[in-house]
Amino acid sequence: MRSAALLFCLFILAVPAGAQDFQIWNEVDLTASWRNVDFIAPFNPQLAATGITADFHLPWRLTLTGGYLFADLPQRSLLVHLPLVAVSTSLRFGRFTVADRNRFEKLIGYGTAPVRYRNRFMVDRPFGAHDRWHLFVADEVFFDLSNTTWNQNRFQAGGGARLNRLLFLDGYYLQRNPSGGASPTRVLGTTLRVALTPKQAGGQR
Repeated sequence: MRSAALLFCLFILAVPAGAQDFQIWNEVDLTASWRNVDFIAPFNPQLAATGITADFHLPWRLTLTGGYLFADLPQRSLLVHLPLVAVSTSLRFGRFTVADRNRFEKLIGYGTAPVRYRNRFMVDRPFGAHDRWHLFVADEVFFDLSNTTWNQNRFQAGGGARLNRLLFLDGYYLQRNPSGGASPTRVLGTTLRVALTPKQAGGQR
């Protein structure tokens, strides 16, 4: 438990974001469950972002997500509010889980408040006793519904481990490729998931 507490302190003391083309993202997610609903409250100090989302588990391995996030962007002097809704599905193939998420969000306070559609495809593979470890790879595309154009792609790969029944730590590499020939952004990141109810300790979603 001492090592888990030390890790928690390290991720609260986040490393500031670097140059535009390379950044460090450290996030802490607080999670809880009530009946068939899972709640997540993410805290990302680099992006000054927080909020809450709720996952409603439906039949046929479907999940409906609703949420409200906001982020302070000091480099642009903007406070962006982001209501969202998403539908996800997942399938198991042996030890592999394949998940597809379709998310719609509105960026209130950013420009003309565009509406974005995001599609993320992810493959996750657990390892070890009691599935303590896992590796994952994901790719997400962003479509600006206001301009009917694709505006970025995010590739992500990483892995993580269960520290105890309440804490799960992930590390990952992410590359963001915007449209229009702009330089890609490379990110090294961590996500520390803190489960307020034990069954919610888990890896990437």
